[in-house]
Amino acid sequence: MNNYQNLDLDIIRERVASYTPITEAKQYINDEEIIFNPLVIRKKLKETSEALKLLQENNDIGFEGIYNCNELLIKADKGLLLSGIELKNLLVFHNHCERIVKIFNKLEGDLSIRDYADSINLNPKVFDRINSCIDNSGEVKEDATQRLAELNRQITAAETDLYNRAHRFIDKHASSLQELSFYIRNDRLTFLIKNSDKNKYQGYTYGSSASGLAYYVEPAAFIDANNQLLNLKGDRADEIERILRELSYLIASIADDYALNFDSLLKLSVIFAKARYGFYNQGITAAINDTSYFDFKDLCHPLIDPKKVVSNSYRLYEPYRGIVISGSNTGGKTVSLKAIGLSVLMSYLGIPIIASKASVPLYDQIYVDIDDNQSIQDSLSTFSAHISNINQILNNANERSLILIDELISGTDPKEAQAISLAILDKIKELRSIFIITTHFDDIKNYSYNDPEILLSSVGFNMDTLTPTYRYLEDSIGSSNAIEIASRYFDDEEIIEKAKKYLNLSRSKEEELLEKLSKQIEENETIKANLEDEKNKYNSLKKEYDERIRAFENEKNDLRAKYLKELNEYIEDIKYQAEEKLDKLNEKDSETVIQEFDSFKKEEKVKKEEKVEFQVNDNVRIKDNEQIGVISEINKDTAVIDIRGLRVKAKLKDLILMPKIRKQQTKVVSKSYKRVPAELNIVGERVEDGLIMMEEYLDKANAAHMGNVKIIHGIGTGALRSAIRSRLKKLSYVKEFKDGDYYDGGSAVTMVEFK
Repeated sequence: MNNYQNLDLDIIRERVASYTPITEAKQYINDEEIIFNPLVIRKKLKETSEALKLLQENNDIGFEGIYNCNELLIKADKGLLLSGIELKNLLVFHNHCERIVKIFNKLEGDLSIRDYADSINLNPKVFDRINSCIDNSGEVKEDATQRLAELNRQITAAETDLYNRAHRFIDKHASSLQELSFYIRNDRLTFLIKNSDKNKYQGYTYGSSASGLAYYVEPAAFIDANNQLLNLKGDRADEIERILRELSYLIASIADDYALNFDSLLKLSVIFAKARYGFYNQGITAAINDTSYFDFKDLCHPLIDPKKVVSNSYRLYEPYRGIVISGSNTGGKTVSLKAIGLSVLMSYLGIPIIASKASVPLYDQIYVDIDDNQSIQDSLSTFSAHISNINQILNNANERSLILIDELISGTDPKEAQAISLAILDKIKELRSIFIITTHFDDIKNYSYNDPEILLSSVGFNMDTLTPTYRYLEDSIGSSNAIEIASRYFDDEEIIEKAKKYLNLSRSKEEELLEKLSKQIEENETIKANLEDEKNKYNSLKKEYDERIRAFENEKNDLRAKYLKELNEYIEDIKYQAEEKLDKLNEKDSETVIQEFDSFKKEEKVKKEEKVEFQVNDNVRIKDNEQIGVISEINKDTAVIDIRGLRVKAKLKDLILMPKIRKQQTKVVSKSYKRVPAELNIVGERVEDGLIMMEEYLDKANAAHMGNVKIIHGIGTGALRSAIRSRLKKLSYVKEFKDGDYYDGGSAVTMVEFK
C-alpha cells in the first residue's frame, strides 16, 4: 500500500549502496526496511552522524577487500578440508577485522558505533598458526612443519640424484636415444628410445612418440629411484593434507565468532556508506523532534543536478495541520512534495539529506498518492486508481500519519473532482493527520485560504519570462498560469486572447482578488529571494576578502620573521669575524703586529704595481670588502671564492692576494660549535664543489664535537650521492653513515655519525 518508490527512494538506496564495496552491504541498503520506531530511527541517525563526523575529521575506515567468508566458515564447521587459498582468504579477513579494531581503539570520544568494533572477537593465535604455514600465494610453506621440511629436503636430494643419473645415462647411451633428454611420464622419469633399442634396457614402456619411431621407456635401472621419489612425494602430500586438516579444525573452532565478526563489519560498512553519501553530497543528518511538525532549511531534492537544483525552506508549524501547494504546471509542486516526503523517509533510514538544517517528527506511517501510471497496469482509469489509493489511505491513517497527495483528484469532471476533493480534505482533517497536497483547483485554494489549520503555499512563476522559478512561497496562493504558458506554444494569438475573455467571465470577484493578492505576494517573494541572493553574494565576497586579508597578514608576518632572522644571523656573523680578528691580535705583541702590518703594506704596494697571477687555494680579499676567502675555481677572468662556506663569484681584477693565514683552532672551537648548523644542503652542486663544501663542513662539525649531522644532496642522477659516500669512507673521524629515515628525507640525505 505504501508506494515509497513513487518518491524515488529506490534510486536513493542505489546511490547510497554505491559507497560500499561489500556486496552484502549493498543488498542490505537496497532491502532495508523502514521501521517507524523512535528508538530505531534515533539510533540510525546517531550512528550516521558519528560516522559523518569521523569522515569530516579525515578518519575514514576502508572496507575494500572485505568479503563474506561465511561459506568457508560453514565448510570448516562441517569438518570439510579447506584449501590453502581458502585459509589465506580467511587470514586476510582476520587482518581486516584486526585493522578496524585498531582504528577504533585509537579514536577518542564516546562513540555508539564503537560497539560494532568492540563486538569483533579476534583469535590471533589461530591466524598466527595459519600465517606460519601458508604463504602469500595460498600454498603450504615448505618448512611449515619439521617433517615437511625434511621431506622436501629428501625430495630435492632424490630429484638431484635421479637427474644426475639421467644425464649420465644420456651421455652413455646417446646412440639409442631419439632425443638427448629425459621426460616425465605418469610421474616417472623416462627416455625417448628408438624402436630398435626399446627392449635393450628392459623396464617399462609408457607410450610412443607422435611419429611412432620411438618409445618412452623407464629403464630397469631407474625403477627403484623413481619409486623412492614417488613415495617421498606421496608422504609430502599426506603431510600437507594433515597440515590443512589441522588448520581447518582450528577455523571450525572459531567459525561462529568470525561469522559474527562479518556481521559487525557489514553493519559498519552500511553506516559508513550512508555517511559517505552525506559527506560527498554535502548532506546533514536531521534532528528528531517530538512534535508533528517538520522544518527544513535550504532543502534540495537529492536527485536533481546540484548545478540546477533550487533549494527551498519548508516548514509546518502550529496551528497548521497541513499544506496545500498551488501554482503553475512544471513549477515545482511535485518536486516540493517529493523532496519533503523523501527527506523524511531518508532520515528514518539514517541517510543524510541535502539541507543546511532539518528537524523531522516521528510519524507512525507515511502514505503517498502520486500518479505513476499504475492505473494502466491495474486496468483502472486514472481517476479510479487515485480514488482506490486514497480510500486505503483514509482507512489506515491517524493523527500520527503523514499523507502526501499529488494533484488531489484528477482524471474526471473538474466540478465533481473539486467536490470530492473538498470532502476528502474534510475527512483528512477529521483524522487529524498531517498532510501535504498539491492542486490546481480554485475551490480547494479558497477552502484552504479560509481554513486556519491549512497553510496555503505556492511555487513561483516569472511573468516576464513566462517560466517557473521553482521557488517555494509560503503563505501564498499560486495560479496555474496555463494561459501564459500556452502563449509560448500557440502561433495564433487570437486563441490566447479569447481564452483570457472566457476565463474572466467565469471568475468571481473573490477569485480575482485572490489572484491579485497571490501575484503581489509572489512578486514580493521574488524580490525577497533576489535580495537573499545578493546578500549571499555579498557574504561570499566578504568572506573571500577576509581570507585574502588574513593571507596577506600571515605572509607579511612570515616575511618579517624571515628578514629578522637573516638580520640577526648577519649581525652574529659580523660579531664572529670581529672576535676572530681580536683573538688573532691578542695572540701577538704590538711590535709583531706593526711589523706584519708594514710588511703587508709593502706587499700590497708591490702587488698593485705587478700583475698578480692568482691560483686555486689562494687567500684573497674582494676590493671594498673586509671578508677573506679562498679561491676554489678560476674561469678565465672570473674566480669563485669560498668565504666560510658561502660561494661568491668575482672578477680577478677586483681581488687582492692575501698572505696565508694559519688557523688558530684552539681559540675558535667553542665559537665554531655555536655556529655550525646541524645539516648541510648541497642539492644542485657539482660533484667537485659539493665534496669541498662537505669536507669543510664536516671539519667544523667534528671540531665542534657534534655527534652526528645530516648531508642533504637530493636524489638526481645519484652521482653526487655516490661521490659523497666514497669520500666519507676515507674520512678518519667518520664512524658510520646511512640513508635518512622516511621523515628525514630517505635516500635524498646521508646521516653522518662521528667517532
